[in-house]
Amino acid sequence: MNTRGQFLSSLLVNDDLLPLFVVSTFPPSQISFQLRMWDWFQQYCPWVLQGIAMVYGMIVRIRRKAYQREWLRPQHLSRPVVSVGNVTVGGTGKTPFVIWLAHQLHAKGKRVAILSRGYGRQDPSQNLMVSDGEGHVKEWRVAGDEPAMIAQHCPWALVAVGPDRFRLGQWVLEQTPCDCFILDDGYQHLSLYRDLDLLLFDATDVNGLGGVLPAGRLREPLAAAKGAAAFVFTRSESLSSIQPVQVCIEKAIGKSINPIMLNMVPKQVRHLVTGEVQPLTFLSQRSLVVVSGIGNPQSFCDILTGCGWEVGEEIRFPDHCAYGQDEVKLILEKIGQSDHGIVITTEKDAVKLREWFTKDDPVWFITTDLEFLAGERHVLELLDRAGIV
Repeated sequence: MNTRGQFLSSLLVNDDLLPLFVVSTFPPSQISFQLRMWDWFQQYCPWVLQGIAMVYGMIVRIRRKAYQREWLRPQHLSRPVVSVGNVTVGGTGKTPFVIWLAHQLHAKGKRVAILSRGYGRQDPSQNLMVSDGEGHVKEWRVAGDEPAMIAQHCPWALVAVGPDRFRLGQWVLEQTPCDCFILDDGYQHLSLYRDLDLLLFDATDVNGLGGVLPAGRLREPLAAAKGAAAFVFTRSESLSSIQPVQVCIEKAIGKSINPIMLNMVPKQVRHLVTGEVQPLTFLSQRSLVVVSGIGNPQSFCDILTGCGWEVGEEIRFPDHCAYGQDEVKLILEKIGQSDHGIVITTEKDAVKLREWFTKDDPVWFITTDLEFLAGERHVLELLDRAGIV
């Protein structure tokens, strides 16, 4: 994985910390400039990044300690709250896990409300009901790409976005009843009390645990993971595959952990515009132009190559990329240069790309299923003990 690329092209989405980093989505030209600047600092004066990281790490450590010692007190919603989060920038698979979790709670008869910041949306300062649980879903520009995707997968759930998750939860309850809340990307949202914290780690990304922002990609020192009730390893293949990351975590928190292991498994191929469904064999013996704007683009390529498919060319955009004419022009150029190839993208990107193409364009996306290798029952038991199910 390209650490430099992921650091700058991912959103630094840490909404509760002091505004040391700007939360925004940059066009590719600005991302290129940011990468060059980061390279320059790394090569000629890395001590600048390390110095900022030292100050940043101290601030976030003090902040978490203030809540642990009850100098600051979290606010309580009147319904149980389960948080799904991580401690690094970049993709760890939170959105698919939130969707899976919402389905589990729904199957238990719970009316679920999912609270998210809604990164990349047009007006991040306002509360918005993305989905009312009755099939009325706001489009991605006003909702954010991930909340819109969650709402499409969970049409019976309430999905709401807002800058302050406690006030957002209260706002939801004022409008409609619910039984529980799922806090999307909530591990650093210490101002809201959580009944259960589920912390996700990418099993392939041990380098991401090497240091805090901006010298590394940790949102806070790894020792902060000690507060989690469960450790979920995404992109796992075996017990040995998670060991490097697991060892780092256990060393940082001073105790052994019971790992929950899961993987993303390709399910089917769908046409971006028509929704036509094809089996996975549809991609065999084709040259794929891979397009993605996600936190961990390498993981998407790994899924494709792991299935034996040929990645002919790859176009990577920033995480939460708001696709426009420039990006679409580049994709269309690649289509024109390929005689028999097709464009393949992620489900998250499909939400934003659909409006730019026609039914005749060979643009498809992959749908995936969450597959547990270990620990599914443990997650359900934790939900039960926390009184959420």
